[in-house]
Amino acid sequence: MSEGQGAPPVIKEHPSNVVARRNDPATLNCAASGSSRIQWFRDGEEVVTSSQDQRSHRVLLPSGSLFFLRVTATRRDGDAGTYWCVASNSYGTTRSKNATLIVATLAYDFQQQADSSIKVLVGESITLPCRPPKGTPPPDVTWLRDGHQVTNSSRISVSQDGDLIITWAVEQDSAQYLCRAHNAAGARQAQPSDLTVMTPPWFEEQPSNTSVVSGAGVELSCRVRGFPIPTVTWRRVDGGMPVGGATIEGHRLVLQRVTVADSGVYECKAESEAGVATARATLIVLDAPVLIQRPQHLQVIHGNEAQLRCRVEGQPQPLVLWRLPTPDRAAVLPPGHSIGHASVSDDGSILQLHHPTTQDTGVYYCWGINSGGAVSVQTEVVVVTALPPPVVGVGPKDLTVAPGGVARFSCEVVSEAAEASVTWWYRSATHLPSHQLSQLPHQSRFSQLENGALIIKDVRLEDAGIYSCHVTAATGSIQQEAVLNVVEDTEPKDLPVLPPPPSKPRILGWNQTAVHLSWLPNSQGSKTGHQWYAVEYWRQGWSEWRVADAVITEESCVVSHLSLGNTYTFLVRAVNSHGASFPSPWSDPVTTRVSPHPTLTADQVRQVQHRLARPLVTLTKATATAANSVRLNWSFLEPMEDLVDGVLVYWLAEGGSVKVTTVLGTSSTYHLHNLHPNTPYTFFVVPFWHTIEVTPSNSYHLTTPEDVPLTAPSNVVVTRQEDGPVLIEWSRVSNKEAQGEVIGYMVTLSHNGSQVTKTVNTPYLETRDLIPGHIYTVRVAALTSAGAGPLSAPVVVEGQGLARAAAAGEVLHASPQAVWLAYLLIPLVLLLVLGIAWYLWKVRHKAPPASPPHAPPLYQDPSINMYSDYKVWRPSDSDKDSSLSSSRLLKPGQMVNEYAEPRVLRPNHTTEPYATTALLAPSPPHTSCCHVNDQSVGVQVNWATILPPPPTSPPPELDLGQPWQQGTAPGTYSRPI
Repeated sequence: MSEGQGAPPVIKEHPSNVVARRNDPATLNCAASGSSRIQWFRDGEEVVTSSQDQRSHRVLLPSGSLFFLRVTATRRDGDAGTYWCVASNSYGTTRSKNATLIVATLAYDFQQQADSSIKVLVGESITLPCRPPKGTPPPDVTWLRDGHQVTNSSRISVSQDGDLIITWAVEQDSAQYLCRAHNAAGARQAQPSDLTVMTPPWFEEQPSNTSVVSGAGVELSCRVRGFPIPTVTWRRVDGGMPVGGATIEGHRLVLQRVTVADSGVYECKAESEAGVATARATLIVLDAPVLIQRPQHLQVIHGNEAQLRCRVEGQPQPLVLWRLPTPDRAAVLPPGHSIGHASVSDDGSILQLHHPTTQDTGVYYCWGINSGGAVSVQTEVVVVTALPPPVVGVGPKDLTVAPGGVARFSCEVVSEAAEASVTWWYRSATHLPSHQLSQLPHQSRFSQLENGALIIKDVRLEDAGIYSCHVTAATGSIQQEAVLNVVEDTEPKDLPVLPPPPSKPRILGWNQTAVHLSWLPNSQGSKTGHQWYAVEYWRQGWSEWRVADAVITEESCVVSHLSLGNTYTFLVRAVNSHGASFPSPWSDPVTTRVSPHPTLTADQVRQVQHRLARPLVTLTKATATAANSVRLNWSFLEPMEDLVDGVLVYWLAEGGSVKVTTVLGTSSTYHLHNLHPNTPYTFFVVPFWHTIEVTPSNSYHLTTPEDVPLTAPSNVVVTRQEDGPVLIEWSRVSNKEAQGEVIGYMVTLSHNGSQVTKTVNTPYLETRDLIPGHIYTVRVAALTSAGAGPLSAPVVVEGQGLARAAAAGEVLHASPQAVWLAYLLIPLVLLLVLGIAWYLWKVRHKAPPASPPHAPPLYQDPSINMYSDYKVWRPSDSDKDSSLSSSRLLKPGQMVNEYAEPRVLRPNHTTEPYATTALLAPSPPHTSCCHVNDQSVGVQVNWATILPPPPTSPPPELDLGQPWQQGTAPGTYSRPI
């Protein structure tokens, strides 16, 4: 170091703060110019260096810096403190700035740290605490996420205390977090914390309400997300799960071959550590309708009551409809309705025919329809004026019996239409009267069996005679006779063996004059010998059965030559050499008429009905496209190109009206229009082939959307209340007129072009907004969810009525017609005013008339050129002081001409020309065509603004015809006075 010249030392380098670890070397720099000595001080005491004490670890370097071989941090002799250097020479000393030596330390244990495992829900806030170990200087804290340093963001930050704060945790925040503290003494790491951000279970796909038919399989989906992955369980809320038919595949519940008992509410439960979520779905198992009671074929007498019963069950309860035998396909009767002679009970199970006529004869269909399917059954009703009479199945035969023997006369009766009774009569000869056997003596020898047979025991000679079997029923009567001969030494004969009766004859077809029959032989009897058949028939008006054909060798025949429009009943007997069999059951009655299926035989009809008896079509969807239209979709269960010609689309309104339309071909959709808004409808389709209608589809129920109201509220009345407000009342609009549910009313108050609208849900409005002295128009409209309907007729509230003190209850409205009359008159008045103004304008701008044949004297002076380039008009002396008042107007009979006199100017005079005209007096009364009486007018007229200006060019030569007087100058005429 060199000594300065005449000045104290100057510090060139001041010491800086130093942080050093214990036992690490450190240097405090200090440099000065002009100093002869540098000393170091710590906390006010001089530092002992190695030059002073060889044991010291502090070394004063030649540059003046203080070097520590190793920094100590003992309590007795620590190096930490505040240092400064002092440079001195013979002229003085200079002290440096202070510098601090800090011995860095860092403890090993964190004061607070986060748990090793932390779980939090999505959306929650979480704080991971971290209080670093004690150290000098205080350590810095950093956080690591999966080994990478965490940086601050809008959601994640590190507090001043070292805590990691996460607001609104998301699933991506799940990771391993580590708190790290470090300073010059080193670094420390806290235990890692595993953060798990859990997402509560949520449904990616919830189970939906499902309707299926009985016997089908069902899958209820339930896709769940969440973290950790939730477990899914299924249970039935309102009962037990189907035994043996329920399985869980993934998260889906699978039910196989469901039944009506499986209908209920099913719950999917997703559960995890993060929470629980549940979703429910209703399963409706539709049980297709099942026919419980089939209607029977009926033959009913004209005018008698008749019933057809058809009971159908299903789930939900089927709708029972009756299709009547008319060409009108819309002749379908729902429950509780009637058409003509037919009416249906409230549950639809009974069709009642009231006083039926022959027009009610035909095939009736009973349809049972619900959303699960449909069932169809047909029956035939024949209305006749009479029923067939009884027929004797096995009648009495002539007998020859020895005295003391037993005689048996058969009389078995068949009467399917009415109960018949049998009585026996006896006469000894044909010419003698008959007596009923119950009235004869010795009745103990005579007995009648239940089947009508007569038994005579201990036959005597006097028993010989004629025995008659009398059969009586409400439908008619019949009798047969047999002769009993009593002869000595007569051997009894064996009874003949008759063939068994054939089956009930079937009607294979018919037309206007013939019926085709078929039957089967009796399977219980053996055909012995030669056998044939006989057909008997009966129709209305006959008292007994007649033989249609006595010898028929086949099991079918055609009975022809029948009468059109009559109802026939047939029976068949088997015949052999011993006689005819007991009659077969009667056939179904058949009426000779045009067949409903003229191109098909009865067998073909049966085959088609059997082939199409199963369900062919399913109605899949009904969608409301507007308040009055619905689109239907259906699907065929199998290819139908050759099986059906189309479908009949039926729709039933809530009131019971039935409509139908035909859709040809195999189309699977149809758009219905002109429906009623806000009306429940039932839809179904019926396939058909030719004229044969088969089983309907399932039904679909839908309520059309609401529409705006059709009508406006009526009876709008405005009254003034005692306490001041105005009460506006009106009649309610029914939901039917509103085409929906009325949710309120819109009231408009109009005044002078401005309008105020108020909405209320009551049929009145109380308001104080009407200003006295103003005239308001009040109109009201009904509101539905679809909008507002038409406004009511305007009601005018007179302003003066509100300005005065009106009595309570006084009606303050005018007739609606008055305002419309005002609206009509105002345009008419405006048109009239415009017409008058146009007429006046035309009069003002009308072209001047042609010069009359008489010219005023002004034009007779040839010295005056009216068409000179330099001319002006000046008034006469008599008009100089005149104001052209009404007193100056010309009067009838006045002969004086007043006009403006011309004054010719020299060319060098600059005068602006102006236009005027002469004022001509009218002609005398006897020559004038029109008159102006200024005395009656009483107004001042400025004729200069009315009369046209003078012409700008000479008038043309005019042919005035024969003048009254010809002057001397050419072209000049004078008028005689």
